[in-house]
Amino acid sequence: MNDELPKSRNVFTSRRSLEERLAHRPDVLARLHELADTLDPSVTDDCTADAAEARVSTQVRPLAQELLGQWPRETEAHPQAQVPQRHPDAIHYGKKKR
Repeated sequence: MNDELPKSRNVFTSRRSLEERLAHRPDVLARLHELADTLDPSVTDDCTADAAEARVSTQVRPLAQELLGQWPRETEAHPQAQVPQRHPDAIHYGKKKR
């Protein structure tokens, strides 16, 4: 497994914005905004680092679980969507006829 980040020097200039990348996941984008909204007051409330971490981590864990739950469904859906184009004679959802 390759855990390394891309070695491109201009990674940030060629990246789409987070809003563009999450356009098909409005619920995730909304939760990220909620996360930022939780963190912003922590700075002005004279909050300790431990308290800020506790505020944010209660939201990050469920978000991560949700994202990781979406990943297999999206991974499976992509190749399935291509089957009719690549194999127009394939039988849809049924036993093979002999």
